Amino acid sequence: MFTYCGRQSPLLFIVLLFLLSSRDISAQAPPYGDLGIKKLPDTVLNRSALIVPDPFNANRALRRLFPGKWYDLGTRSGYKDQIINWICPTCKTAIYADANMQDGDTVRFPYSDGVATRLINVFSYTDSSGKRYKIMSFNHSAYDLDGIQSGRFSGGLLGMAKFIRIDSGWQLQIFQPAIGAYGSFSQAPAPTPILIGDRQYAYMIDHVNGGPGGPFWQDNFLIAEVRGSYRQILSVVGTSRTASTDGRSSWKCTYAVVPGEKHSFQDIVFVIKGHYWGADPEGLPAELNGKVKGNELGSFTITHTFSYSDKKGYQELRPARVSIKR
Repeated sequence: MFTYCGRQSPLLFIVLLFLLSSRDISAQAPPYGDLGIKKLPDTVLNRSALIVPDPFNANRALRRLFPGKWYDLGTRSGYKDQIINWICPTCKTAIYADANMQDGDTVRFPYSDGVATRLINVFSYTDSSGKRYKIMSFNHSAYDLDGIQSGRFSGGLLGMAKFIRIDSGWQLQIFQPAIGAYGSFSQAPAPTPILIGDRQYAYMIDHVNGGPGGPFWQDNFLIAEVRGSYRQILSVVGTSRTASTDGRSSWKCTYAVVPGEKHSFQDIVFVIKGHYWGADPEGLPAELNGKVKGNELGSFTITHTFSYSDKKGYQELRPARVSIKR
């Protein structure tokens, strides 16, 4: 079954960016005054032993992982916003890529002036032996006295943790404090679980960004557990684009896991469909280069098939299939 990776409409993107911009403004007057921050030891990034009680409470689990200053800012303007502020002067920083790819953008984490950590979502599943798991994702952004998350082309730094159910509660099994930066306004999109093998889940990131008014471009990234840690194992650039102001070029994509003999890391197919204008100033998918001309109008379908390599992750092993209708 195919999953859409271009589900959002252009209007929704515009409204979303407006709300995000408005959120930045509203964040300037928290009821607490300046938000505090707590200094944590460098063990915060290397936690391996943690058990939280049943029933699983993701917010409490996140506060155990990052025991900084906690605030519930949700009553400030009617939206949900719980935040943990912390700083770790003795932590060794590491460099992570930002999917916005603005001049090779990278993130140094932990941020030198402090970190604001928020819960994104929780996914539950049971394996073939009956063991139960909770997969928790969370977002890091730079600490700010007002709790602001800003920067249209700054992704939120994604982290994940995996818990397994044991007799005494939920035991931390994998803790990946940071993986990579995705999204805009320092907010990573919620990872979407997809089944890529026998009771094996990976998590798709729909990364969308663009200038005010659009068009908005989408890239897709897949996060999976590999040898005891979460990492990005697939990237597909330009999977969707909302209609530009002239309305003549836009496309969307679907993706699906290919059933077969593989029990893990099964092949994944992306199908991109849309309409094009040959002279589109915003650019077209690279697969159309040399295949359309001038002011030509038409529709197209591009099919990408990715197979997993243990050393390189998912790779496209053969050229994409391209179909054009004029």
